[in-house]
Amino acid sequence: MSSRTAHRISLVLGLLVLGIAIYGIGQPAPPTCGGLAKNYPPIIAFELVRSVADLHAIFGDAPGTCRVAIVRAMDSTNVMDSLLFIQAYGAFLIFFFLGRRVAAPRLATAAILIVVLACVADHLENFALFHLSADPDRSTWISLLIPATETKWVGLGIAALLAIPMLQGLARWLAVIACGAGFLVTLATIPAPAIVGPYLSNAVALGWILFLAIDIRESLRRN
Repeated sequence: MSSRTAHRISLVLGLLVLGIAIYGIGQPAPPTCGGLAKNYPPIIAFELVRSVADLHAIFGDAPGTCRVAIVRAMDSTNVMDSLLFIQAYGAFLIFFFLGRRVAAPRLATAAILIVVLACVADHLENFALFHLSADPDRSTWISLLIPATETKWVGLGIAALLAIPMLQGLARWLAVIACGAGFLVTLATIPAPAIVGPYLSNAVALGWILFLAIDIRESLRRN
């Protein structure tokens, strides 16, 4: 497979990821039944749950109609994530790095393996989330959620960081800023998930938007 073909496939998949993200943004925000900050996306807060108190900030501390609504919203999002979004963003990144292999084969291979690991961790994360939404008053599944979530987010941060040596010129400097910021924020989820959580998905998206722009450039480049 040529570099241009890989970037073209990545472009199509990246547009799919972008479309899913825009669709999600356009949906009404799910209600939260506790004290979750208004700028904190509930699904990200759910992924970064570290205690029953964190669960109650999303689902409330007692059963009721509000809890039923937020459970339905969280489960619906995670079904879409499991069936479509994980595979879409994983393939988008894998084909992007396949397109960059000519610049740094070993780094590209390492990045691909890390992306695969992050996607597996994402599925484990959702497995834990489904169990937690079914019983938000118990912390049993948090012990699985924490390593799965950290592996996913930090893995995606590291993979994006590895893209920097594969780029040249302005793209490399933009990657230092975008991918560097994404890596630092994902790394900060380990000591301070509640602090960086509201900014996590946007920080990671910076690098992905750059990758999509590079896909467009490389797809249009003549041989």
